[in-house]
Amino acid sequence: MNIELRASSDVLLVQIERKGLTVETHCRSGFCGMCRTRLVKGQVAYEEVPIAFVNEGEVLVCCAKAKTDVTLEI
Repeated sequence: MNIELRASSDVLLVQIERKGLTVETHCRSGFCGMCRTRLVKGQVAYEEVPIAFVNEGEVLVCCAKAKTDVTLEI
């Protein structure tokens, strides 16, 4: 399922939860990588580099913020 989110100062997970959707999470801080999601379109930024490994085309929704409008596959 793809969802679209707007550029925002909120982390992606907060935006997802506002839509009434859920993503599997644990640490909510970029440590565990459980919320790893496919980034279909757009750009994100992290205030701090996450500890969990993130492949190209993936994003940790618990700690990433959308720099542009984004599309995620959840």
